[in-house]
Amino acid sequence: FANARAEEAPAMHTYESFDGTQISYQELGTGPLVILLHGFTSSAAQNWIQSGIAQKIADAGYHVVAPDLRGHGASPYNAPPEDWPSDAVARDQIALVAHLKEDPYATVGYSMGSISALRWHLLSRNTGRMALGGIGDSAADEFNTDRNTAFRAAIMEALAGEDTPGAKGMIARTRATGGTLEGYLGALSARTYTPADLLATFDVPTLILTGDQDLDNGSGPALAGLIPGATHHALTGTHITAVVDPELPRAVIAFLDEGRPAD
Repeated sequence: FANARAEEAPAMHTYESFDGTQISYQELGTGPLVILLHGFTSSAAQNWIQSGIAQKIADAGYHVVAPDLRGHGASPYNAPPEDWPSDAVARDQIALVAHLKEDPYATVGYSMGSISALRWHLLSRNTGRMALGGIGDSAADEFNTDRNTAFRAAIMEALAGEDTPGAKGMIARTRATGGTLEGYLGALSARTYTPADLLATFDVPTLILTGDQDLDNGSGPALAGLIPGATHHALTGTHITAVVDPELPRAVIAFLDEGRPAD
């Protein structure tokens, strides 16, 4: 990601979530509310601010709010995995909306942020549109956790002080984003998927965006087929590189504009 200059970074705010945990978020722009949810081991700053995506959406006439998800960035939560509340990240967004006193026009997620957006909408049915990147039909499989095995192993290696490529990568992520290994482990262990029969109950315009080399979370087109009326938009790149494809913000903004009433 290109680094944003410090003076250009939006101010950090905090709110108290449902269980008293302090969650941080950044805010910019005016207009209909669009909430941006970042990926696993990332942060709002890395995923959305430094990449310029948040600013592009704000410049298109939207009020952008980008939280650091629980256990990530400036929202530390180092409780052991067994002490994480059920659906904590999704419930944090319900508390965020209550704090902002404004219903979301749209939610934009990437990877874990998209998985969390599905849970949030399932619980609240309170977002007007969803643009979900880096996610496929594996997010509808409530039983298969194999794709998290490598992440969990790398975190445990890092916590044990082992000198492995996975451990080094996780430690590098904490240094780049301000997150913690304990927070990552809790967030990973508390991750909840939304099965196909529940996705079939969604009644919200949904756009799925995945890189043409991204199968990390299954098939994007297949996920679009599980959500009534959803469409898929192909990006260029892998799970890691597709998020910086200039087509991502262009496609998201076009999708947001489609549902916006004329002034």
